[in-house]
Amino acid sequence: MRCASVTLLLCLATVMLAQVSCQISGRSNCLCLKTSNRVPRKENIESYMIQTAGVCHIDAILFKTVKGRFVCADPKNSLAIDARQYVDNKKVAPKKTTRPIKTASTSTPNNTSDWNTTI
Repeated sequence: MRCASVTLLLCLATVMLAQVSCQISGRSNCLCLKTSNRVPRKENIESYMIQTAGVCHIDAILFKTVKGRFVCADPKNSLAIDARQYVDNKKVAPKKTTRPIKTASTSTPNNTSDWNTTI
């Protein structure tokens, strides 16, 4: 009986020590603790990150706006799904480049008959 209580106390001490060390470091792997029904305008989204349930116990999409703000949205929300697809398509779409304006050519004539040569 005594061995079981010592083991229980050691386990409890280990759990409490782990919790204190996580609080001291200030780090949290859970960026989204709750989700919102609001989604930023698609044009204002710079990037996104998907958070899966695990340690955080919540599925979410973390959108980063061009102004540096973050919004946690429900991944099942149709607006969030559309916004993700928009950002993905924007990254894949080829960038259009403008063609340089063609200037007057200064090349020499190719036909030898144009030259008045005498030997």
